[in-house]
Parts: sequence; structure tokens; C-alpha cells
Amino acid sequence: MRFEGEHWLYVMAGWSEPGVANVSPNQRLPLDGPTSTYQVHRTRRPARVVLDGVPGELADRLRQTGFTSSVAAPIFVEGRMWGAVAASSVDAEPLPEDAEERLGGFAELVGQAIANAEAREALAASRSRLVEAADAARRAIERDLHDGAQQRLVALGMRLRVARASVQNGSPEAEGLLTAAIDELNEATTELRELARGIHPAVLTDHGLGLAIAALANRSPLKVDVVAVPEERFAASVEAAAYFVVSEALTNSARYAGPCTVDVELKKEDGRLTVVVTDSGRGGAAQRSGSGLQGLADRVGAVRGTLSLTSPVGSGTTIRAEVPCP
Repeated sequence: MRFEGEHWLYVMAGWSEPGVANVSPNQRLPLDGPTSTYQVHRTRRPARVVLDGVPGELADRLRQTGFTSSVAAPIFVEGRMWGAVAASSVDAEPLPEDAEERLGGFAELVGQAIANAEAREALAASRSRLVEAADAARRAIERDLHDGAQQRLVALGMRLRVARASVQNGSPEAEGLLTAAIDELNEATTELRELARGIHPAVLTDHGLGLAIAALANRSPLKVDVVAVPEERFAASVEAAAYFVVSEALTNSARYAGPCTVDVELKKEDGRLTVVVTDSGRGGAAQRSGSGLQGLADRVGAVRGTLSLTSPVGSGTTIRAEVPCP
């Protein structure tokens, strides 16, 4: 059971021998006394009690269940008292004299298990916050590039065109230099747009996964068939994870798989968004998996998802990600 403040406990789980009743889990009970759990809460030490004549609602509930005596021991998680584990008997004889101390040893193991689970939850939450912060920074950079440097380049290009028009009747050399400058400016603008798109795709933010995945497929040098993409919008972190899974998978297929086709499918089922990218290439990706796939696994893991790779030599590659999307 878990202690909730000074006056309540919450029954997390229970077990009893076949045919013996027990206190049902998933319920809140008053922490009154002097039951064994009440004494544990007050003294932070193992305790025992014979229930006959013990006052309080909790003792009444235990007697109604058929219990005659009980022992309890505190569960500590990283120094704080989290709750308790209790054992009760329906026999006329009290529990053995050393029962509460033995239960205390078991409670230490329970406390360690809870600490490990909480640490994993805290780590997952921390990773999620880091990914969300990184995505926000990417979006800010994309906006800065679009609203700042890119706009200035476009304005400069317009001025150069005006300048070229004004010297068309003059020196051929000046006109050639202006034309070359305009060409270089156009190339720089294109490269800047590609850079901004790689940092964080504006189409994903503005229009969602459907158009963003279609844009990835159109830019790929391979034949990409987008089988399905849900129309609904998801949390920004979920959409970003799905987008970058597809982006990295298409990049790897184009780089390593050889001439092939690629199928991309996204679907929502049972509260999870599943992303599957399959190519018909040469396979063997597991033998060369590097930082790109590890980065994807970290990104998907940060939103509490899973990433798997299937790539037998000669039989293509499938990358599958599943991300919770409640």
C-alpha cells in the first residue's frame, strides 16, 4: 500500500491463498489505528498487532475480511517513506514472532524496485523534455532563417535584377557580372531553404504529417509509395518523431539500399502511431547501423516509443516505430 498524507492509504496490490479473502486493491482506506500500518506510519519501523479489540475503521475492515492479526513493514524509496507492505493471518494463533522483521527484508526489495521504476520514469520524462526543447529551438531557427536571412537574400535579388535592367544598354561585362551574381544569389537562397527545411520542416508545423511525408517522398531519388497517413493532428513531439523516422529511413535507403522502391505507412491504432518504412533494397542495414539510427532510437524513446530494424541481407529493410499518441 502507498501512504497518502497523514490519514489515508491506497491499496496497490494484494495476494492471498486460495479460498482466503483479502482487502481488494485499487481502493483508498483510512489510516487510523492502532493497526500495524498505522504504527508503521507513525514510527517508521516494522510493527505487529492482534486485531481483537483494536478500534478504528481500518481495523473493522480487516476483521470483516477475517483477519485476526497482522504485521507490516515500511517501504522506503530513496530515504522517504513511500508506503508499507503488510501480511495478515486468519488463524487463531498470531503470526510468528519474527514475521515483521522478515517482512522488513522483503519491503527493502520492494522499495528498490519502486525506486528503479521511478528513476526510469524520471529519465523518460527528462529525455522527452530535452527533445521538446530541441524541437522548439529548431523551429525558432527555421523561423529566424525564413524571416531574416532568407528575406534579405530575396530582397537583394530583386535589387540586382533592377540593377541589371538599368545597365542592359551599357557595358556587356557589367551585365554579365550582375547575371552571375543573381545566379549565385538564387543558389544561396535555395541552399538556405533546404537548410531551414532540414532543421525543422515548416510544412509539418503548418499542415501536419500528410503533406510533410508527401514532400519527403517527392524529394527522394527513389520511387516512394506513401501507402497511408492519418489525417488527424498529433502532439508536436509525436509528429516530429514520426517525420524524422521517415526522413532518416528514406535517406538511408537512398544511400545504401541500391536501386529499389520504398513503401511508407503511418497508422493509428490502440492509442499508438505506428510508422513503417520498407524498402526492397539489398538489406544488411543492421551490420552498418550507426549514429543516425541510434539518434532515431533516442528520439523515439524520448516520447516513450520503440524503434525496431529488420534488414536481412538481400531482402530489404524495414524500420518500424511505435509512438504513444493518446
